[in-house]
Amino acid sequence: MTTSTEIVAAYFDGVKAGDAEAVADLFAWNARLTNAAGTLQGADAIRRMYRNGLTAGKMTPSPHAPVVHGDHVAVEIDLDANGVSLKLGDFFTIRDGKIQGLTIYSLTPTDARVFEDVGVDPLT
Repeated sequence: MTTSTEIVAAYFDGVKAGDAEAVADLFAWNARLTNAAGTLQGADAIRRMYRNGLTAGKMTPSPHAPVVHGDHVAVEIDLDANGVSLKLGDFFTIRDGKIQGLTIYSLTPTDARVFEDVGVDPLT
């Protein structure tokens, strides 16, 4: 059985590699992802978002040690995004070996979005 921390580590490995399919495959079919751009509901919308905005080298997360409580995992991240340093807090809900929910909180130097094409479903 895969642990919650292994799933979260696989998520960050996929983001670092720019592997949208590997990242999207970690989510449950009915998952929810919330970020500064809004909320995506369902694996299809989440997959489209990662396909649209995730490429190798675009984002380099450096996650700190996760805090685990049951099926919840919280991770503080130092993120380099196109040369801009950001502080993120990712909060995962893991059930049955899949990410059921991910909420991403971000702090930026200007409190604004760094990318226009990351974090949104391109079909909406």
